[in-house]
Amino acid sequence: MDKITTTIEREWLREIAAGRKRLEYREIKPYWTLRFSRVKTPFALRLINGMGPRVPELTVIVRRIRKNTRSGNYELVLGKVIALKYWSRKLERPTTRPKRRL
Repeated sequence: MDKITTTIEREWLREIAAGRKRLEYREIKPYWTLRFSRVKTPFALRLINGMGPRVPELTVIVRRIRKNTRSGNYELVLGKVIALKYWSRKLERPTTRPKRRL
């Protein structure tokens, strides 16, 4: 299965992880047009919140891509969340980091 990795704000990661957000939007620009042309649906979308070594991330299946020229966005129809790292579904926030030993 193909995979695309990108960043996302924590607010939207929380909503997707909880299952409340079923559409993700990306602007219609040459960058996304090229990336989406290289994958075949369904594909895995890896969403990362930040750039550090232990940041919250999730992987979700994208079932379909719709091009909404009216709003100027691609609409990614999200399916099942297949992986969740460094995130507590119960608390809806990042997991605490273990203390470092000196």
